Amino acid sequence: MGMSVQVREYSGVVVEQLTDAASIASLCSLAASEPSRYPLLSGVDPYDDTWFNSRQTARLATELQSIIERSKDDRVRAAGQAILQLASLLEIAPRRPHHRQLLFNGD
Repeated sequence: MGMSVQVREYSGVVVEQLTDAASIASLCSLAASEPSRYPLLSGVDPYDDTWFNSRQTARLATELQSIIERSKDDRVRAAGQAILQLASLLEIAPRRPHHRQLLFNGD
């Protein structure tokens, strides 16, 4: 099946999902090769679920932005942009539930 990234309410409802498994895996592999630069992304488990709350996701966004700026791989940059868009769904906004999580769903 491959990796996916989801935004979920604490109730379990999936708000949005990204399923470009190859690009997500490439992004996570790149991050894993530089754990000191990408401490949160390098911890994503490709074979199991990895959850980030809204505070962690704010820091994760900084790592994603760095990968987007540094990577020469179009697929990695596109995956980074798509995950950033999902991460924005965890930001506090009027009429938006506060309890959302970003889930990297491993293979």
